[in-house]
Amino acid sequence: MGVLLIFLVVGGVPGLACAQGMAEGFEPDANSLQDVEVRAQRPNDLQQRRFSNASKTVVGREEIQKYGDSSLEDVLRRQPGVTVPSGGGNPRLRGMAEGYTQILIDGQPAGRGFTIDSIQPEQVERLEIIRVPTAETGAQAVAGSVNIITREGQARGRKDLSLGLSLGERDLKGFRLGLTQQGAWLGDESMISATVFGRSQDSESRQSLQFTPAANLSTPFGQTSQTHSQQERLGLSLRGQVSWNLQNQSSFSVRPMVFAVKGDTQSLRQTEAWQGADPLSFASPDLQEDSDQRFRYAVGRVLLLHKWNIHSQLKLETGLTGSAFEFKRDDNSFAQTLLQTQTTRLAHTNTQERGLLLSSKLKRAFNEDEQTVGFELEQTLRNEEDRRLVDGVLYQTGVGNELDTDQTRWAVYGQWDFNPSPQWALLAGLRHESIRTHLNTLPNLAAQSHKSQQTSPSLSLVHRPSQDPSLLYRLSLSHAYKPARARELSSLPSLSTRFNPNDANSPDAADSVGNPDLKPEQSWGLDFSFEKSPVANSLLSAGVFWKQIKDVQRRQTQLESVSWSSVPRWVNRPRNLGEADFIGLELEARAPARYWTQWLGLGQGAASQAKPTDSAAGRTSSGLEFRASFSHYWSKLESLDGPDNRLPGQPAWELKLGFDARPAKSKLRYGASLAYTKAARYQTEPQAWVEADDDLSVEAYGLYSFDRHQRLRLTVQDIARWSSEAESLRVFNEGSRFEATRQPGRLRASLRYELSF
Repeated sequence: MGVLLIFLVVGGVPGLACAQGMAEGFEPDANSLQDVEVRAQRPNDLQQRRFSNASKTVVGREEIQKYGDSSLEDVLRRQPGVTVPSGGGNPRLRGMAEGYTQILIDGQPAGRGFTIDSIQPEQVERLEIIRVPTAETGAQAVAGSVNIITREGQARGRKDLSLGLSLGERDLKGFRLGLTQQGAWLGDESMISATVFGRSQDSESRQSLQFTPAANLSTPFGQTSQTHSQQERLGLSLRGQVSWNLQNQSSFSVRPMVFAVKGDTQSLRQTEAWQGADPLSFASPDLQEDSDQRFRYAVGRVLLLHKWNIHSQLKLETGLTGSAFEFKRDDNSFAQTLLQTQTTRLAHTNTQERGLLLSSKLKRAFNEDEQTVGFELEQTLRNEEDRRLVDGVLYQTGVGNELDTDQTRWAVYGQWDFNPSPQWALLAGLRHESIRTHLNTLPNLAAQSHKSQQTSPSLSLVHRPSQDPSLLYRLSLSHAYKPARARELSSLPSLSTRFNPNDANSPDAADSVGNPDLKPEQSWGLDFSFEKSPVANSLLSAGVFWKQIKDVQRRQTQLESVSWSSVPRWVNRPRNLGEADFIGLELEARAPARYWTQWLGLGQGAASQAKPTDSAAGRTSSGLEFRASFSHYWSKLESLDGPDNRLPGQPAWELKLGFDARPAKSKLRYGASLAYTKAARYQTEPQAWVEADDDLSVEAYGLYSFDRHQRLRLTVQDIARWSSEAESLRVFNEGSRFEATRQPGRLRASLRYELSF
């Protein structure tokens, strides 16, 4: 605690607003009073990035609206260094797998049950993609953080209405209706936003399974299956805010958020009979399976926030966040087997979580410095239930079907934002965090308790050379960690349904269980980059980073003697596998088109006459702008032999291109973007590999503004109709098993009408 007192040094925050006053040469009449209007203009996205002492990318409101995206997944998919799985899911920074990227809402942890599609784009003011962990944002960010800044009721009395319709291949149909009201109902500082959406579509996928005997490599055996499904979703998203200014230089606000969606998927899977030998029981016994899967998902969150300006240099911010989510899924399937028998399977999954987070931070500012000290205390209760019935009989695992989790997390931190001169800036921080997890499985396993604690320093140095104000250098050193999840620590197994509990299973149908001895991953990172803004609204950036990760967590399958069976079973559980090294290269460029000719050596153009500027007045209202980014990743896990011992799910490289055009004196604006991801095969175990197919995404948009209040937006996605493929290979003593799944791409188009009044 004594270390944190160091950060209570006198300092300040530089202002970033541009004030517009009276014109030069104006002399007021001494006998009259003149009205003076002062307007604050927020820095644009590139300026916010440049002024920040932490390395980050800012995606503002204009960029979020540009393509008329129906989800934040689509917005993030276009950003440099961000990967979103083709099937959807939370974003992943720097090519790392799920769990390495921290998701924040207004600077606070979003929680385990949160998914990125729980907040609609029309409810978001901006996105901050923070590439290095800081003491204030949290140390559970090995790859970085995505901070979702929600909209506030600033445009008093304004209403925004949007109506969208979507159509696509394979009977894709969808609608969206959104309304945002700022001010009026509950006061000038209030805001409410509601979105109703629905979607219906057909999907097809083809799966092939091939076994190649070790004794006869020229005679592979196997089977193929094809699945056709129809999916329907209906959802509601609500977010609001009410604020009050209190008498003692303080304010109080309430910010609720609710997201709920229900869905129904009906599918038919047809499987060909297995051809040839099947020594390890790979073959599916079902020739045809009809299934109906229904789910309900709801998440709620409310933030009570109090801000107190103790005096001009000292501010206290305290928040209390309550959150809850519930996920229910019921699977009902009817299968026709190879022996002409019928099997009915029922599965019920129910997950509930309740959380309470108390956070407080004290900021002291003076001149060019700012110091922050704070603490967080969070309590989370979680219940997971999984029950399966086969032909009306409950499938007993022998150790219960329910897991209760009680987790307590607390953290204290200090951060110093030090700006000694216009050329140098320093961001230093120290954070200590402790997590205690208590597990209780019902009814037959004893309770388990786990505790981990970490101390994470962070340091960022920024240099802006005086001889070239358009250039800056960044250097960061940081520590981060990835804690083990409750399910990964639990001794409650999930048994394979292909084999009876007291019979030997195969590595291909292993039981799944946690590891009570699993350690958190530890990561040290070093980042270096330079950024140059030769003209307004331009950016040239190049960076390299290195990370060393210790106690890497990876699931592996081994033969074990277990408590739930009288014979040894193949068990898949997370294990710590030693160290991994990770190196990355990140390049980015964006500017109006007339400057690219000079950068690419095609001529001097207008760029030779331009002067560097940081002024917000440099925004261009018309013209053509190009943007490009390239990221390349190398990683190596020491405990596995190469050449494919990469970190899981990490692509080899990513290329993203795009342009936006706004012809002068035209009401039309249009643009397009392309993203190509080069996949890489990686080892999951010494004798097992996984590889996803390369991914190509092409999309375009057109925006026509009838006037300042009405706009019509057309978006076309998946123009390349690129199929999604995944492959896996596992080698046994008897031979090798190869599985491939392919799902074709789908062309989509959406039309959206927007009205502001």
